Amino acid sequence: MPTISWRACTPHRYPRVWESDKANGNIRVSELAVLSALAAHCDPETDLFEIGTFDGRTALNLAFSAPDSCRIHTLDLAPEMETEFSLAPGERHMVERAQSGARISAYRGSHQTVTARIHQLYGDSGSFDFSPYHNRCSLVFVDGSHAYDYVHSDTEAAMKMVKPGGAIIWHDYGIWEGVTRALEEIEARDQPGLRNIQGTSLVYWRSAGA
Repeated sequence: MPTISWRACTPHRYPRVWESDKANGNIRVSELAVLSALAAHCDPETDLFEIGTFDGRTALNLAFSAPDSCRIHTLDLAPEMETEFSLAPGERHMVERAQSGARISAYRGSHQTVTARIHQLYGDSGSFDFSPYHNRCSLVFVDGSHAYDYVHSDTEAAMKMVKPGGAIIWHDYGIWEGVTRALEEIEARDQPGLRNIQGTSLVYWRSAGA
């Protein structure tokens, strides 16, 4: 897939990162910085949507970085939920954990105005009703299941949620086979202009402006 510099994706040059300690399953600090820079450039009074909460590290950074009037929604699969599609081998441990969004909870006492803008949602992204968020999101981060079918389904949902001029970021391109195959297939078939951000496993796309 063609590459792009992160500097071409956002004019914000000095992102700040919270919770720099990386746990297994988290995105890299450099990738978190790119997302924070993109969030800082989001339109005020818009939504940001994350598919795949995990421990809440990314959602927390989006909330800290985005304009104060933005709302952050983060969707996760609860451990007991049935899945619409089969999960990728080796990712079950990301679902079966004691608490989703634990890093968000750790900030609720000290940063209430920030964490209050984070709305944790539970459901299977393959069957979740995304319609309330259609054409409302200035940034969508796709980091749910790495299975091929889920990447296709989550991409379709993201394309409907993103507003004119908004951006979509996918994680784990070049790392998980299902993610890589699905995104390359989408680019080859539809030619939307997906680009791999240099030095990362992130894929970037921006909707045409209004």
